[in-house]
Amino acid sequence: MLNVSINTGGDYLEYLRPYILDVLVNDPPELITDASVAEKLLARCGLKIPSRTVQIILQRLAKERLLVKESGVFVVSSELPPSDLSAARANASRHITLIVNELIGFAHSNSNRILSEESATESLVYFLSQFSIPCLKSYLRGTTLPEIRSGADWQISLVGHFVTALQAQPNLLDSFMMLMHGHMLANALLCPDLDSVTDSYAGVVFYFDTPLLIRLLGLDGEREEQAIKEIVALVQRLEGQVRYFSHTYDELTTAIKISADFIDSYKGRGTIVGEAKKSGKQKSDLIMIASRAAELLELQDIKVVSTPSYGKENHKFEISEEAFSAVLCEEIEYNNPRAKDYDIRSVRSIYVLRRDTSPVSVEKAKAVLVTSNSSLSKAAYEYGKSFQTSREVSTVITDFSLANTAWLKAPQGAPALPKKEILAFAYAAARPTKDFWDKVLIEAEKLESSGKITPREHQLIRSSYSVQTELTRLTLGVEAALTDEGITATLARISDEIRKEELVQKNIVNEKLEQANSKLEMLTGNLDLVRQTIYWSSKSRASLEGSILSLSIWTGQALVAIFGCLNLKDDTSLGWLIICLAAISGGLRVAGTHWDIKPVNIKPRYINWRLSKLYERRLTNVGLPFDVAHEETIRK
Repeated sequence: MLNVSINTGGDYLEYLRPYILDVLVNDPPELITDASVAEKLLARCGLKIPSRTVQIILQRLAKERLLVKESGVFVVSSELPPSDLSAARANASRHITLIVNELIGFAHSNSNRILSEESATESLVYFLSQFSIPCLKSYLRGTTLPEIRSGADWQISLVGHFVTALQAQPNLLDSFMMLMHGHMLANALLCPDLDSVTDSYAGVVFYFDTPLLIRLLGLDGEREEQAIKEIVALVQRLEGQVRYFSHTYDELTTAIKISADFIDSYKGRGTIVGEAKKSGKQKSDLIMIASRAAELLELQDIKVVSTPSYGKENHKFEISEEAFSAVLCEEIEYNNPRAKDYDIRSVRSIYVLRRDTSPVSVEKAKAVLVTSNSSLSKAAYEYGKSFQTSREVSTVITDFSLANTAWLKAPQGAPALPKKEILAFAYAAARPTKDFWDKVLIEAEKLESSGKITPREHQLIRSSYSVQTELTRLTLGVEAALTDEGITATLARISDEIRKEELVQKNIVNEKLEQANSKLEMLTGNLDLVRQTIYWSSKSRASLEGSILSLSIWTGQALVAIFGCLNLKDDTSLGWLIICLAAISGGLRVAGTHWDIKPVNIKPRYINWRLSKLYERRLTNVGLPFDVAHEETIRK
């Protein structure tokens, strides 16, 4: 139900207003306070919203004279507008029921797994819970999703395969995206200090770690590349900078070169090797990418920054690397010790760059490390609680935390970001894990030794992306499903498909379907680009007009003050000018008293009002729809 229109440029806090009004009209607490209303929201809507966020809406209702605050308690002062969310609730339930039923059917037909409605719903919730905002104290819990028992990896794998399959059914994918949009909007409501959050990242530098740079170079799959580039473009639009440390560059080029050495070997593992084989890249291609990595990243305005030195001038800002290493070992099991050393250097560098600051929000943090490793983010957050520099804002955040918080600042500026994020994650979730695939290869060797599969079939299992995907889909990455009997039946089924050339035909069909979906995505992307371009140009125009208006008002105020100090005669030629300026000044003061308008806030209010008007008119001019139902919300 939170998936209201996000194409209007309105204040997303207003999305909470209907739910609070519903509580006050249909089930008001005995004493109306931010805490009591928050409890009612949890009971009626399942939304666990911080009291401070609720308080902001109650204060807005008080300014509109619907409520009045007496002795710390709000009292209804006039008749509240009627509220009935039953129709919206029924519509939301239809979408959720549709997705749940489709998932149940998909699980049975593709993985031979029987799901109840409850377990299917839990799988969806567990999948969406991966898209939370962890390790940002200002966002409290990190998600509004209901708390469930610990989920299982197979649930993420199942829903990942399910979402990937939904690309062939755009209507069902749209229904799933409603859940994603609603979840991202609900994440916004977790921040109790939304009034203090700025609409830009001016002055903030986000340092990407190695896996994110690998994505930017297109070595982690097309979906991941599209998603991370969308995040970078949005952050840069919001005046933030994206950089990486020189030691991260060393780790990046080393990882690519090592992968290049194994691309032609059956022992080759890892994301880079797997994606290279899938896309047809050769060893020479990876070596060239490694040699041009800095150049390719700089084309996206992502530059290298020298790692802060270990000189005496930085000693007092550094962390205890031994202590942080111990924390990391509790959260992450490193296969490569050097990877841990690189992570420690990155976190230590952020502390040095922040120096004596005590940021209370990401927008004030100066430097932030962005990673795809949520365990690294959690370790840095726990360690940072003891330091003023990182107590409120962790030195490390996940790429989705950045994507979500950036998208909430300007959802119209990146309308495709949520979809790209979820498709990238679904694609990654459908990949086999290292442990699972190791066991597959061990079992495959046994089957070849016993003569149950041929050497050619064994080689296909090792090198074919389609076979890997099929095995993972059938077992959902559960090692227990790889018993001798189970894997023999699975491999026999795949071998039969290979012999009958059914797998080849399936790939042809999938390729044609992918081409059709690619054309559809291109058309949808063009439409999103039009909306995005219109939004940013409208915002630029509104900002310019707001600056001119603000300058004019302040100039007029200054002239009134200057002329008031001059001892001018009544017959002076400037008399009428003084009277006019004084009248305008007086009119502004009366208007400010009545509508709470002050010279200092005229500019932002005008920009918001003008932006909505320009955006609506320009969308209409090119034949794109504009949600008129939320026009009043935009004006507020």
